[in-house]
Amino acid sequence: MSKILLLVMVSLLTFSPSSLAGLSEPIVNYHIKAKLIPEEKSVLGEEELTWINDSNKYISELQFHLYLNAFKNSRSTFMKERGGVPRRLKSNRKNWGYIEIDKIQVKDGPDLTSTIEYIQPDDDNKDDQTVARVTLPKPVPPRGKITLHIDFYSKLSRVVFRSGYHKDFYFVAQWFPKIGVLWKGEWNCHQYHSNSEFFANFGVYRVEITVPEGFVLGATGKRIDATRNGDDTITYTHFQENVHDFAWTASPDFLEFRQEYSLENPPVNTEMILLIHPSHRNQRWRYLSSLKNAIEFYSQNYGPYPYPTITLVDPPLGGLGAGGMEYPTLFTSFAFSWMPKGVYMTEMVTIHEFGHGYWYGIVGSNEFEEAWLDEGINSYSEIKAMKKYYGEDSSMFNIHGVKISDQVFHRVRIIASSRLDPILKNSWEYYNGATYGINVYSKAAFMLLTLENYLGEDVMSDIMKTFYERWKFKHPTSQDFIALAEEVSGQDLSWFFDQFLKSPDKLDYAIGRLRSREVERPEGILEGEQGLFEETEREEAQEQDKMYRNEVVVVRKGELIFPQDILVTFEGGEEIREQWDGKERWKRFVYLKPYRLRSAQVDPDNKVLLDDNFLNNSRVLKPKKIPLLKCALDLMFKFQAFLAFVSF
Repeated sequence: MSKILLLVMVSLLTFSPSSLAGLSEPIVNYHIKAKLIPEEKSVLGEEELTWINDSNKYISELQFHLYLNAFKNSRSTFMKERGGVPRRLKSNRKNWGYIEIDKIQVKDGPDLTSTIEYIQPDDDNKDDQTVARVTLPKPVPPRGKITLHIDFYSKLSRVVFRSGYHKDFYFVAQWFPKIGVLWKGEWNCHQYHSNSEFFANFGVYRVEITVPEGFVLGATGKRIDATRNGDDTITYTHFQENVHDFAWTASPDFLEFRQEYSLENPPVNTEMILLIHPSHRNQRWRYLSSLKNAIEFYSQNYGPYPYPTITLVDPPLGGLGAGGMEYPTLFTSFAFSWMPKGVYMTEMVTIHEFGHGYWYGIVGSNEFEEAWLDEGINSYSEIKAMKKYYGEDSSMFNIHGVKISDQVFHRVRIIASSRLDPILKNSWEYYNGATYGINVYSKAAFMLLTLENYLGEDVMSDIMKTFYERWKFKHPTSQDFIALAEEVSGQDLSWFFDQFLKSPDKLDYAIGRLRSREVERPEGILEGEQGLFEETEREEAQEQDKMYRNEVVVVRKGELIFPQDILVTFEGGEEIREQWDGKERWKRFVYLKPYRLRSAQVDPDNKVLLDDNFLNNSRVLKPKKIPLLKCALDLMFKFQAFLAFVSF
């Protein structure tokens, strides 16, 4: 096929009306030429960057992310937050990574290289070199633009976290000087932290990557050219509009599989590209099946997948540090050749990482400052997708009758969580990595599942679809999500988000006391006496053989408040449902009945998934002998209570 015909076909795909729907003028335009140097484990690059000042201010400096410098030495903020240097880096000086800007110059203008200055906007760690700024010879006016030419050298580290190399496997991410986001007239350009991920403007990327012949390459976007250079290298050109990052991978060992995927409702047409390590060849069907499920679920529940390609990368065993990570139109998953059929870890990671293409890739939230908008929404989506395709009770594990769901997996994480951090917080300011993960992934997901149960599945579906449609290819904030949820639901939800998003406290309602007492007939001198029995009790006690005063006390043990349903059951089979706003510390319900109270249960429909302790949600007045399964469940709940007790 001729290059001209290929370019025409790519243009038709790239500029189709469906792919352009909702797009705005790009803020950045990158044209990068990169060459992999295997013997140095490095990339030599040239970058032409055009940046538009979309603020109403004159901008006199530009700020850049230089993420690879997190792997330069033990004094970087990333390494300090990790608590030490990985052994893989310690073993050899050549294992470290870094990025150097050799030259930065205004196109057809002055050289700015001498103005480069490392800055540390988050922690004042003078040894951290993951953010740099350059001073401009003259300010960029509002709606003005500037084009820079940048020469850079990226030395890759061994794979320890997200990017790097292992033998002849290369995963090249956060590898070029990337301009920060001018946010409300100020630079939002955070350092590379152990917990936080990324934030960048949408734009156009055209990247030419030269690798040795025999290497299989995968990258963000659509491949529009491949040229053999006559020196045993080949240059691949990838192009993609409306993305905010670019990553690529290369290895001579990859097995490449390509398959078209289409969906009628909503209309989706994309090419699935699988790059599989040979040792995992037998897991290809799992990757393919779960990727199809992911495209279908996210397209039908939020909006059609808009890009012409999606690339799944399967790292080798020694490169698993790069596994489970997402970039626009490209993500890494992982598998083992011996993975049993009933263990759905590969499926979960594939669906989760594809989903980031929506909640990080298309809806471009600020992961440095509001990570839950990506991780939490995506974990919520993952739980629902896994339940649909792999079973409500068995979506993580289903072997020999033992079943564990993805939802239970996240629930277990929440049980042992502390009260140290809320969901909404700067990612690098959490107490540690565990509290970061629990809050922005699992707790945020359960917050949304609880909101869904409160509002109804149809209303929540409308919220999520509207959020995606309104904020695709833009940068929403938490307040934008809250305002939209209130708009779609027609309710004031400030009470909900102020508690569950912004407070580190817990939600815990319990049945505090059950009592059933026979009402005795009045005796003795009763005239003028007050408070011994209510008048109605006296009259009914005289008419019935036996009457019982039944009492249920519900207690709010946590600080957070949520409306509660209470199911009260009597020995005669009668059931009464009560509703309580949950605001007081306790609430007493009293019933005069010709039979005793049997049991009471808070949240009988299990809608309030954020409740910290399910063990105390129900009580039986006179427990009967329980079957083996009930014993097992009780043991599980007691173990849950133990985890909650030992958590800090």
